[in-house]
Amino acid sequence: MTSHMSKRAIARIVTFATAILLLLFAVILIFGIRAKKAELALEYNYLKAIEDLSTSAENINTSLQKGLYSGTSNMMANISNDLLLDSAAAKASLSQLSASEQSLEGANKFLSQVGNYAVSLCEKLERGEKITDEEYNTLEKLCSYSEELKNKLWEIEQSVRGNGEELSYKTVSKLSDISEDDIKSDDGSAVQAGLNLGSIDKNSESYPTLIYDGPFSDHILEKQPEMIKNQNEVTKARAKKRAGEVSVVQEDTLKLVNSEDGKMPSYVFESNVNGEKTTVAVTKNGGYCSYMIRNRDVKDSNIANEEAVNYAKSYLDELGIYNVQSTYYETIGNVCTINFAYKENDVIYYTDLIKVKVAMDNGEILGFDARGFLTNHKTRQLSNAKVTEDQARKIISPRLTVEQVQKALIPSNGEVETLCYELKCKTKNNKEVLVYVNCETGEEEQILLLLKSETGNLTV
Repeated sequence: MTSHMSKRAIARIVTFATAILLLLFAVILIFGIRAKKAELALEYNYLKAIEDLSTSAENINTSLQKGLYSGTSNMMANISNDLLLDSAAAKASLSQLSASEQSLEGANKFLSQVGNYAVSLCEKLERGEKITDEEYNTLEKLCSYSEELKNKLWEIEQSVRGNGEELSYKTVSKLSDISEDDIKSDDGSAVQAGLNLGSIDKNSESYPTLIYDGPFSDHILEKQPEMIKNQNEVTKARAKKRAGEVSVVQEDTLKLVNSEDGKMPSYVFESNVNGEKTTVAVTKNGGYCSYMIRNRDVKDSNIANEEAVNYAKSYLDELGIYNVQSTYYETIGNVCTINFAYKENDVIYYTDLIKVKVAMDNGEILGFDARGFLTNHKTRQLSNAKVTEDQARKIISPRLTVEQVQKALIPSNGEVETLCYELKCKTKNNKEVLVYVNCETGEEEQILLLLKSETGNLTV
């Protein structure tokens, strides 16, 4: 009996011990999963902070470059506001990455002072004083520092995304490689030592404008279309005929697939021939083609960007659209997108835009977008300029050399169009800058950096 009870006791002990082990295993597994989730969440937060910091650093670098070429207090005020906002955002992101063992004082100090320094220059201009060469040199060094910061962030993102390196304090510590020594003055003193700004403290709610496919294109579709106002409604048959003319496909292959509403009501037609789908939208009022898209995989690039521009211009000529000038273009995936702006009496209208996409293998037209043109184009009576071209040349920064001047109509806040002198300039290191000076007030309305590469010409 004792032996029998002993076996049962042993069995119970074994069962109990097994249950305990299973329970411990389950607890360890649960905590392991939670730890992994927490680790992944921390990795995500790091990566998000890096991305946000990269964006802020990019914006700071762009604003500082514009500050180098600003000639008026109004423009410097806009730039300093942007710098204050982006530096604050960068500091918030940096605070999520720093640790006690890291040395990020250089980056933090830079972010604390860069916006305020621009504000101090703005106030100096408002007092009627000029920015000195020494102060311009300081801006250049700050710009160089921001370039270094941006490049370090790029290295971190590349390590994480491209090389599979773990995102941790170790990788983030590459930022500590940037120190005050990186921005020493010629005499060996740190640039920051000269930034004694006192109690300057300004806030900003404006964000920098990034223009990716031509100046001011973000503003062109924000109002009721001018060209379809008071136009008669066209029949579906007439719209289909126009769709065939613009898309250069057989009209009988087009089918009405949709009827768009909104600010630009349109009939939408589709054609699918040999696996290539073409979509065309024609406005219900006036019968204008608003856009055309042809889906085709372009595998080769056999023509130059300049040839693509010529193909696009010939296409517009065939459509009866003549008074336009090519402005900016970009080639991605063997497809070149060219922007055309309306031009009349030597004034270019950046509000009246048409985009054309060209296949780089054979010059075929793959896209047409006239919504900017249909939205903004109208007969305008422009007032005479109160500021002369010579005066505009003297208003801009002395660090710029003017190469070309033309009048341009650009959009501003509140759907107001502003007539400006567009001054195409070169810097001392051969960078291209566009400065827009108000023809009536003489104020700098906008400064854009022209970025040229093998893929095209863009502005920021």
